[in-house]
Amino acid sequence: MRTGRILYMNHDNPQPSGGVQVIYDHVRHLVRNGYDAYVVHFRSGFKPAWFNGQIPTLYCDQPFQVSPDDLVVIPEDHAGYLEFFRDVTARKILFCQNHFYLFEGLKAGNSLQSLDIAGVMACSDVVADFVRAYLRPLRLQTVHNAVAACFSSRTPKKLQVAYMPRKRPLEANFIKTLCMSLLDPTLAVSWVAIDHVTQDQAAAIMDESALFLALNRLEGFGLPPLEAMASGCLVVGFTGFGASEYATPENGVWCDEDDLVGCAQALAQLIQSAAQNDPAVQRMTAAARATAARYSSRRQEQELLSAIQQLSAP
Repeated sequence: MRTGRILYMNHDNPQPSGGVQVIYDHVRHLVRNGYDAYVVHFRSGFKPAWFNGQIPTLYCDQPFQVSPDDLVVIPEDHAGYLEFFRDVTARKILFCQNHFYLFEGLKAGNSLQSLDIAGVMACSDVVADFVRAYLRPLRLQTVHNAVAACFSSRTPKKLQVAYMPRKRPLEANFIKTLCMSLLDPTLAVSWVAIDHVTQDQAAAIMDESALFLALNRLEGFGLPPLEAMASGCLVVGFTGFGASEYATPENGVWCDEDDLVGCAQALAQLIQSAAQNDPAVQRMTAAARATAARYSSRRQEQELLSAIQQLSAP
C-alpha cells in the first residue's frame, strides 16, 4: 500500500464529460480500497453538477503542495498540468483516455522523458496499442472503462431513437432527416437528444429508448454505445475508432466512418425491424447486453488496483 497520496488532476469542465467522470470513478475505487486519493480541480469549490457522489477533492488555487511520496495522475490533453509538474519532485503518470487528444498535452518538443513521466495508464486497448507503438513508455497499464450501474433496462421500450449530437451535430441532423424520409410516414418514431443532462437523466432516456444512434468521433474508447447496450437499446452508428474494441456485427450495426447515407439507411431498417419485433432484434439486444456486461465496475476496480501497484513500484 502506498504511503503518499494519489492525486488525479482533472479539468474544471461544467459540461457532461465522460473523461471527467472516469477520473471520479477511479478515485472512488481507490478510496474504497484504503488509498489516500483525491480528485484535484483548479478552481476552489468546483464540482461537476451532472453526476452524484461525494469524492475527496482538492483545489490548486488553495494552499496545495505535492510531496515526493505522492503519485500525480495527469490527463493526456492537459498541457498546463504537464508543464507545471515537469520539475516537481513526485512520481508522475499520464492517464490517456483519448490518443487523438494526446498531442494537445504533449506539445512539440515534449516527450514522456522530458516531462519526467514514469508511465502511462490507458483506458482501452485501442489507446494502449497507440501509446505502445508511438510513445514506447517504460511502463504501460490498461484500466478499461466501466458502464455505470444506472444504465440498465427497467422500463418498456418506446419506438424512440436516443442520440448524443455534441460531436457530430451536422451528421446527426442529416441522418435523422434522411432516416425519417425512408420510413413509412405512419410509423410513429420519436427522437431524443441526450445533451446537457445529468448521468441519471441520460440513463433514463436510454432506458426507455428502443434504439441508440452512435455518433462517436475520434474516440479513445466511446462509452455511450456501451451504456446504450446495457440499457437494452439497439445500436447503430459509428465506432469513432475507439469503439472498435467492442463493436461486432452481432451487437450492433456499425457503419463506415462518415458514411452518413449508409448509416441513415441502416437505422431506418433497424427501426422497421424493431417495430415488427423481428427475432433478429432480440438476438442483437442479447449480444449487446453481454458485451456491456464485460465492462463492469468490478473489472475496472481490479485493473486499477493492479495498475497503481505496477506504476508506483520503484
